[in-house]
Amino acid sequence: MFEVLKNPITRPPGGKGAARRVLNVGGGSKGVALPPHFRDWEQLLLDIDPRVGADLVCDARALRESAAANSFDAVYCSHNLEHYYRHDVDKVLKGFLHLLKTDGFAEIRVPDIGELIKLLAKDELDLEQEIYKANVGPITAHDMIYGYAPEIEASGQDFYAHKTGFSRDSLLRALRSNGFGEIYFTPSLAMLELHAFAFKTKADAAMRATLGLGEPVATQARHEAALPARRAVHDTGSEADPVEALYQRASAAFGAGDWGRAAASTEQALALEPALPALHYLLGCCRLEQAEHASALQSFARCLELRPKYPLSAETRARQALCRARIDLANGRAAAIEPLSPQHKQPMSVLICSRSAQRLAQAEAMYHRLLAEVPHEIIVIGDARSHAEGYNRALRQARHDIVLLAHDDASILSPDFAARLLRGMSRHDLVGIAGTRKLAGGAWHFAGYPHLAGQIGIPTGDGGYGVTLYDVMERETKRLQALDGLLLATRRETALRLGFDEAVFEGRHLYDLDFSLRASQEGLDCATCNDILVVRDPQGSYDEHWLKYSQRFLDKHKSRFGPMQSVFFKPELVSLPLGSAEEWRLLTQHLIGGEN
Repeated sequence: MFEVLKNPITRPPGGKGAARRVLNVGGGSKGVALPPHFRDWEQLLLDIDPRVGADLVCDARALRESAAANSFDAVYCSHNLEHYYRHDVDKVLKGFLHLLKTDGFAEIRVPDIGELIKLLAKDELDLEQEIYKANVGPITAHDMIYGYAPEIEASGQDFYAHKTGFSRDSLLRALRSNGFGEIYFTPSLAMLELHAFAFKTKADAAMRATLGLGEPVATQARHEAALPARRAVHDTGSEADPVEALYQRASAAFGAGDWGRAAASTEQALALEPALPALHYLLGCCRLEQAEHASALQSFARCLELRPKYPLSAETRARQALCRARIDLANGRAAAIEPLSPQHKQPMSVLICSRSAQRLAQAEAMYHRLLAEVPHEIIVIGDARSHAEGYNRALRQARHDIVLLAHDDASILSPDFAARLLRGMSRHDLVGIAGTRKLAGGAWHFAGYPHLAGQIGIPTGDGGYGVTLYDVMERETKRLQALDGLLLATRRETALRLGFDEAVFEGRHLYDLDFSLRASQEGLDCATCNDILVVRDPQGSYDEHWLKYSQRFLDKHKSRFGPMQSVFFKPELVSLPLGSAEEWRLLTQHLIGGEN
C-alpha cells in the first residue's frame, strides 16, 4: 500500500495577492532549479525519499487520497513518471489533476522512447551504445529504457529503475484518458525527451505567452494523422468504431500500394462520417497515386474547407500542389524560368571550404554553369581548421561585393539560380534557403511550425528527392531570426564586419546559426529565397560534437534569450517524395502561386 503523507498537502490561504504554487514531484533535490517561468512561484518539493529534504514526503500514487483538491497552480514532473508501472501512471496523473486548480497545468518531461527506438533501428545501435552525454555522464540506450544504471546501483533502490516508457502518442493518450483538457507539446529541454504541458481545462492567453506555447493538440485527434499510412490516435474507448476500422484498413492498403482498395475503404468511412478532414486527404492521396487528378484536387479542396490543423493542413496543400505539378508534367508544361534582371546583375564571389577533390570539382562546375551570365570568382579553402576560420579567410580574399558562402555538398537544382538569388539580395541583407522566425535551441528548425521558412531536399537514390517543406507560401520570407548555413549570401562588407566566431565554433557546427543570429540582432534583414531548390547530403545524427557546440551556442547567447527551451528537439515537419527536379520546380511554383 501507499505510504501515508508525513506532511499533508492543504489548500493555501486565498487572497488576491497569494503567490502561485508549484509542486515539484520527484525532483530529487531542492537545489535543482525549476524552469524560469516558475521563478517567482512558491516551490514545494514532493519526493518519496526523505533524505532529499522534501517539503512533502509522499508516494505520488496517493495524492488523491491524501491531498486537498485545487491546491496548486502547477505540477512539475521531470523524468519521474517513467518510474511507475503503466497501471500506476493513471493514479499519478489523476492525482495531479486532483491537486490542480481549474486553470492549473502539469508540466511533464519523460524520455522519448518512440524516437529512441527509431534511432536504434536506423543506425543499428546496440543497447549499450552511448546516445548522448548528460551532466551526470554518458547516457546509453539501456539507461534511457531501464533507468540510469549507476544511480540504481549506488542507491540500492529499485524505484530508480524505469518501469514504463512513452512515445508522443502514448503520453498524449495517458493525459487525455485521465481527464486533462488542453495539451501542448513543446521543444524539449534535453536530447530524446518529450516535453508536455497538460492543462486541467484550458490555457488562457497570458499563460500561453508566458510558457511560449503554440497550438494545443487537437481535442479529437482521431484521423488527424498527417500521412495516410500513419496510425491515427483514437480515444473513444470503443473497439467497434467502424470509421476507425475503415481508416486503418485504408491506411494499411495505401501503405501496401493498393490504391484502389485504400480508396474504397476511405469512401466507406466518408459515407459514415463525411466531416473528417483526414479522410478526404487520404482519398485525395489515393486518387493522386491513381493519376485521377481532378478527383484528387476535389478531395484536397474539401479537406481544406474543413480547416484541419497543422500538419494535416500543410500536408494537404503540399499534395494539392503536387497534383497540379503532375497535371503540368502530363501536359508537357515546364516550370517558368526567371530571367536575370539587368538591374540585379552584380559580380559574385563564391566561397567554399572543402577537403574533397570530387565534391569540389562538382561544385566548381555547377557554379560556373549557374553563374554563366554573372561575373564571378570561386575561392576555395582546402585546409580550413573549421568552417568559421575558412570563411573568414576566404572573405579576406574575395574581390566582389556579393559573397555566396556554400557547403561543398549543396547541389542547386534551379537553372535560374542567379536570377533568384540576386533578386533576393536586392531586397534583403542576408539570404539563405531555410530559416526561422524564432530560435528554440541549438538548431534553427527546432521551433517548428509556424516559425520556419524555406525547403531543402535530400537525394533518395532512385533519381528522386525527399523534400522537407518548412514553409513555401511566398517567394521570399523576410525578417527571420536565423538561417541554415547550407547556402548564405550577403555583402562582403557585412560578412567581414560580423565575422564568423572561429574561437567558439572551431568545429563544423553552429557557426552559421551564430552568424545569422548576430546579423538579425543588428537589425539586418535575414530572409529565405523559398524558390531556390537545393539538395544536400543526408544529415548526420545529433552526436556528441553537435551537443558540445550547441551548448556553447546556448551559453554565448543566454544573456539575450535566457535559458533556451531546447537542447534537442525534433519538430513535426512536412516532407514529400518527389520523382524529379522538374516536378519539384512545378510543385514550388504552385505552392507560391506565381509563375516565377
